[in-house]
Parts: sequence; C-alpha cells; structure tokens
Amino acid sequence: MNEQVAARSNLIFVGAFGLALALPACGDTADPVSNGAAGASGASAQSGGSGSGGGGAGALPPGKALTWDATGFVAPDTNPFAIEGPFYFYSDCDPPSGLPCTMPDATLTGADGKPGWSVDASRVCIKGTAVQVMDKMFSAQWGAGLALDLNSKGGEPGAPAVKGAFDLTKAGIRGFSVDISGTAPAGIRINLTMPGVADSNFVDAKVPGTTTFDIAKAKQGSWAVDKHPLDPTQVEALQFQVFTNAGAPTPFDFCINAIRAIRDGETPAATGGSGGGG
Repeated sequence: MNEQVAARSNLIFVGAFGLALALPACGDTADPVSNGAAGASGASAQSGGSGSGGGGAGALPPGKALTWDATGFVAPDTNPFAIEGPFYFYSDCDPPSGLPCTMPDATLTGADGKPGWSVDASRVCIKGTAVQVMDKMFSAQWGAGLALDLNSKGGEPGAPAVKGAFDLTKAGIRGFSVDISGTAPAGIRINLTMPGVADSNFVDAKVPGTTTFDIAKAKQGSWAVDKHPLDPTQVEALQFQVFTNAGAPTPFDFCINAIRAIRDGETPAATGGSGGGG
C-alpha cells in the first residue's frame, strides 16, 4: 500500500475528528428553520460535466487549476502554490455517536476502500443519504462531505496523518473557483476550516455549476456562538459539505470536477452565496 492510499485510511479518522472541530456544536450544520434539504439525483453527478455558471456565455473561469492523481492526492510540485494533500470522505457516522447517521452509498468505493465516494484523476464524487436530524441533535447528526487538505503529506500505515495549516496569503491565493456536477436543491457549503475553530467560515455553492468566490466572503453561520473570522494564514482544508435538516433525509450525489486557485491580481466574479445565513 503506497503512502498516499494509506493516508486516505488514516485521514478518515482525521477528517471525522476535524469535522468535530469544524461543525456546530460543533458543526457547520444547518439549523432546522433556515436551511433546507440538499437533495441530488444520482445520474447527473456521475456524468462528469460541470454545470453552467460564473461569468457570461463562453467565459473561462479565473484561476489556476489544481490537479490530483488517481488516488485523489494533490502533489506540491503540480501547482505553483505548493498545495499538498489528499481528498477524503467524512461523515457523522465516523466516529459513531449512537444515533442514526449519514449512510454512504456502497456502490462507490474510494481510494481508501471506504464506501460512499470515488476518485480518479478527473473528478472526486460522493453519494449517499444524510440523516434526518432527531430532536435538534445537529451536533451529532451534521451530514457528510468531501474534503481536500491543503498542507498534509499523508500518513504511514497505522499512524494518522498530520494536518497542517496552509497560508493562503503567502501563497498569493485570494479565492477559489469550483466546478460541481449533480443537483442539490438547497445546495452545499464550501467550508474553509481552521485549527481549533468549531464553526467553519463558508460560502454557499452553486450545484450544479461553477462557484467562484473571494475568501474574504467566507463567513461563519449566524448560529456560531464563538466568533472567529477567517484567518487566511491558517486554513487547513476545503470541505464540500452536505448539511442535514430536521424535515427529511437528504440524498446527495455530486462530483467535484475542478478546483482553481485564484491569484492576487485576478478578480473573482462571485457566483456563490456568502456564509452567515441563518
């Protein structure tokens, strides 16, 4: 087992632990009033196409595309920012809370052998059903998502990988542009996680479509009690989160087809909603 694939197995634990830090109480979860279900159709997400959005017809989205290998690992020598880290799937099933949790779809299997996601060199996909929240237990039933660490070399067999903070300012990154295929009526969130911060700053993503945003637009939700504005020098990961609601289970099936880092001097024309809703 090579280091990158082994890292995925180890990072499932790290990703789930990171979620406990990144989502209210602790999670970037939806409250039952302000956020609806984020459903998706199975066929559209697997098509690999990136939906419309971002600029006028025929306009190319700004930014430098990140590339990853067939296991979902972004090597630092493949991009001018030295971003390094793996993609991985995370959910409220791991670690278990004793409550019903988000169920991954077993028809997809990731590079780490875990169900619910798949990856190749062109896209990373996730599929399953987010749990219906019981008795306002959003802290335990917060959903699922895909994550990309920005500063992690992966891990060795039997040892968890170490997540480091990435300095977006030093790297000259002012924003991101992300292509997502699939459908999600209430959308998903793009979280920018920081070490020790329970409620991540986020923007709302266009699904399907292209979401282009300045990192300054990422905000914590209105439910966050411990307020921490985004520190662009301390970003651990990008997360693409399906959030739960109290009204019904939330099916999801979408793919990340491209991520572009927008440099200082480029102007991101925002196509996604900002955080702070509620």
